[in-house]
Amino acid sequence: MRYPPRFSRGLPDGGEFVVANLNEGERTAALVAVLVWHGFLPMSGVGLLLGKLHINRCVLEPQKTHLGKKVRKRAKAFRLTVNKAWPEVVRKIQELTYTSAPGDCWLTDQVVKAYQGVEKLGPRWRRNIRFLSVELWHAETKELVAGEIGYTCGSVYSSCTGFTSKDQYPGAGTVQLAALGAWLAKQGFQLWDLGMEIDYKLELGGRMVPRAEWAQKVRELRTLAIPLETPLGDEGSAPKLLAMLREVPDDERGDPPKTTAKAELPARDVKMPSEEPAMVG
Repeated sequence: MRYPPRFSRGLPDGGEFVVANLNEGERTAALVAVLVWHGFLPMSGVGLLLGKLHINRCVLEPQKTHLGKKVRKRAKAFRLTVNKAWPEVVRKIQELTYTSAPGDCWLTDQVVKAYQGVEKLGPRWRRNIRFLSVELWHAETKELVAGEIGYTCGSVYSSCTGFTSKDQYPGAGTVQLAALGAWLAKQGFQLWDLGMEIDYKLELGGRMVPRAEWAQKVRELRTLAIPLETPLGDEGSAPKLLAMLREVPDDERGDPPKTTAKAELPARDVKMPSEEPAMVG
């Protein structure tokens, strides 16, 4: 069997995307792993597999995750788990998250199947890459209120896309991110990849780095395999996780960044998706 599938010609969206077929089974899963290994974010659009290598990437050292004033109070009602509800997280992302209009979600069943296929690859192609779900639950009702799909590559964790039940549980998405940052730090992850630049990521503590610096970080950290396990017992209590983070006063945050919270779309006939949800809690 030949690996990987051939790329189509061209790099759409100003040189950030490579494009390949999405329906080649094990070959597609192998290509997803290759893309991750080299710092691309694998996603989908117009029926194709898209590997995005951002011109500038938002990254965060997990132990430096910022904690806003309201987050600790809101966290009392929640707990965090890892990879306990993959199908439900996928379903909620597909229902609640979109690029430009409801129902326009790049996390299609096809790309989900490719992500899951990475788990079945032999060590030559899979290396230490693992796709998983992160869940935030309401402790009393046991309801899944926020979550995301992401992946590990060595000691780097990357967030792909997520959802939050913002109307029923305001701020749950922020709690999920802060609790995840604390758990990543406790597990020993060196870098959290947040993808494209959006206000809430910078407020979380993220900083923008150029493509070359991001690629160098990936090369340095991808061979140090760290498993991302689910918290055991009360380890997943959001208040206990947030207790590991320092609350950052507003006067230390600096001026709000001049970015947009809407999904980015290139000005071209065929729309390429953003990895970001248009619904943020």
